Amino acid sequence: MQLTVATLNLRYDKPDSGDRNWQVRRAAIASFFTHYAPDVIGTQEGEAHQLLDLHRLLPDYQSVGGDRAGTGTGEHCAIFYRTQRLQCLETGDFYLSDTPEIPGSISPDWGNYQPRMTTWATFAVANEAKKITLLNTHLDYDSARARELGAKLIRDRIFPSIDSLFFLTGDFNAAPDTVPRQTLASSLSQGVQLHDALAGMELDEQMTFHDFTSTGFDAVDTIYCDSRVSLREAKVDAAHWQGVLLSDHFPVVAWFS
Repeated sequence: MQLTVATLNLRYDKPDSGDRNWQVRRAAIASFFTHYAPDVIGTQEGEAHQLLDLHRLLPDYQSVGGDRAGTGTGEHCAIFYRTQRLQCLETGDFYLSDTPEIPGSISPDWGNYQPRMTTWATFAVANEAKKITLLNTHLDYDSARARELGAKLIRDRIFPSIDSLFFLTGDFNAAPDTVPRQTLASSLSQGVQLHDALAGMELDEQMTFHDFTSTGFDAVDTIYCDSRVSLREAKVDAAHWQGVLLSDHFPVVAWFS
């Protein structure tokens, strides 16, 4: 099996001025995804109208996932997948709180003032016996405790199985040497671990958040893969597409066998 996975924080439609505006960036983002043709894409911060714009520009893709408010009006952790290659078998959302099944839920003692969530989906892969399961998340920006507890909840929700390989994409709002990232890379059951696809690169090459400066200064986005998968290549794409930056984050792309 060969698989291409990408992740990108789309940046919500604030709106921003000039080349940062969603109306300018959306075509560049579609161009980026068309170029790499990932089989599956984890996105963060997308609002409903932004996701609809991408669907209009990316006819080969479908998406799954609710929003963090549980009302359809908030930011999504939507998963896009290439329908010619993948068939979605099952999907769901859980919320990063003490009551993960309640949409929009927050636990005050976690320290976050807005809901955080994870969207997941299991896919059949054309002409392959094994399935893949992707989880996609966006950890809290302000609260270190919320990031740590959120990462633990995500890790505890991953149950390795014989017939499905796991991937995790996201904006983790945490550097690779922090507790949340180390939690995600710790051992799961049955001897399986999640490996950070960017871990083999120098730290300055892992920088994804750039705040529209073109120079990354925080390594907060990555793709984790099941330890039963072989990583062929991974990159942070810092290029301008159609002359503009895609977001205030650089996307990450990885190729697996």
